[in-house]
Amino acid sequence: MGQPWGAEENAATPRSCLQHRYDSGNSATIGRLVGEWAQIGESELKLSLRELLRLLGRRWYIMVVAVALAATSTVMLARDGGIYTSRTIVVLTWPGSTAVSPYNGTNDWSVITFAEAVTTIVNGGKTDTQYYSHVDAPLYGVGVRQASTVTVRDEGSQWVSDIDSAVIEVQVVGRTHDWVETRQQALLDKIEEVAVAEQGGDEVPADEKIAVHVESLTKEIAYVSASRMAKILAAMALFGTALILGGAIAWVTDRRSVRRHQSGAESSTHRHEGELSGAMAQ
Repeated sequence: MGQPWGAEENAATPRSCLQHRYDSGNSATIGRLVGEWAQIGESELKLSLRELLRLLGRRWYIMVVAVALAATSTVMLARDGGIYTSRTIVVLTWPGSTAVSPYNGTNDWSVITFAEAVTTIVNGGKTDTQYYSHVDAPLYGVGVRQASTVTVRDEGSQWVSDIDSAVIEVQVVGRTHDWVETRQQALLDKIEEVAVAEQGGDEVPADEKIAVHVESLTKEIAYVSASRMAKILAAMALFGTALILGGAIAWVTDRRSVRRHQSGAESSTHRHEGELSGAMAQ
């Protein structure tokens, strides 16, 4: 029985020689490609740069629109300025206890449940008013510029809830100091009013009610704004994005225009050739 085609060559040629021949062929191909790129790389780069500058010159109006949009966005961001924010802590304890006294009932589940009921009533029946995934995240950090939240402190995350204390957080952000101060005080008054009403009102003695303590040091209103360097970097990012997008749109527009002109010229040439052929046939 005869050997398969190529068996003699395979038998006569060691495997190492075949591998060496294969590697040598690949190396030669790669070397040839690298040489060609080295020869044309610099000239093509210069040519591409000239073409880009000419293209931007032809489509200058697109770049003007892109830069104008970036400038408008920069001015709007600069005028937006900062915001005022506050984060007030309200602690609920057993009757007769203070917020700093040990074993004051803040970690008791009955007091925690009462705090959750108070916040739900203050929020108009809403049970999910949290804009963020963690308790340490500030309200202005999610892009809110004028709003307020009343929530029981949750040490968990957006996936798992972990409430282990009857601590209510009142966050307020706004454009002006007066608005934040007025809104903050209104919410604090509402919390105390609901807490009293849910415990029988004035008919129940104060020493038998769950106490509401507002941490006075947390009522401070702070002003938050971007630094000058952050504003400069934001403006640079906007203008850089505008130049890139404007250049891309100008390139696409110019290529389409060239293709339309070429297609029209070819159609005109074919039409003239057909007319000439018809005239010669006659």
